[in-house]
Amino acid sequence: MISTTSEILAPKTQKIKANSNDQPLITKQLFWRLFRSQAPQFIIKPQNKKIIYSIFRYFLQLPDFNEYGVIKNKADLDKGLLVYGDYGVGKSTLFDAIHEVGKTIVTKTQNTQLWFPRISTIHMLHQYYESQKNPGSNFKLENYYRGKLYLDDLGKEDKAYNREEIIGKLLFERHHQKLKTFVTTNENPSAVAARYGNHIGDRLPEMFNIIKWEGKSWRE
Repeated sequence: MISTTSEILAPKTQKIKANSNDQPLITKQLFWRLFRSQAPQFIIKPQNKKIIYSIFRYFLQLPDFNEYGVIKNKADLDKGLLVYGDYGVGKSTLFDAIHEVGKTIVTKTQNTQLWFPRISTIHMLHQYYESQKNPGSNFKLENYYRGKLYLDDLGKEDKAYNREEIIGKLLFERHHQKLKTFVTTNENPSAVAARYGNHIGDRLPEMFNIIKWEGKSWRE
């Protein structure tokens, strides 16, 4: 039975190590305070709390982040997150709030543990089109071949010029470079593989902790 937020986010017996940059890990108390300030209307319900708290624990780098068994493949803190499921359950809202928490922390302390850039695949395609028209554009797909990255609405974008899967190319390159990628999508892993090809689909379990998030849409 899940009791309090602090108990859910707290590690049990494992000792937490410093991250790869030797930065002090963000405490659960600071994270929760900032999360609530960024998303005061975000509702955590009995049917979604195990998923949400597992994602919180992942970003807090807690070794037991998959205690509730929501990861569909082998859980690993060195991999990214792919969260898929029903429309309107709060996937993007949750990641947007975590992004803002990370932005606040990195601005004030230079700690990058929770920091990641974000972009929707639809907006990335729009920027790609603009760069083709405007030689002075600073958009380059290669700029996204480094660091952490959050991609929202994977699979909603069209093919570039109805022929090129630039998001598939981006995923392949990021996998090749072993970069952490966070994805939210309404498409299940089989649909992602069908869209971008088996060379992407086969790599999803290596690249991501895969989470299925079901529920009733907030937008109804």
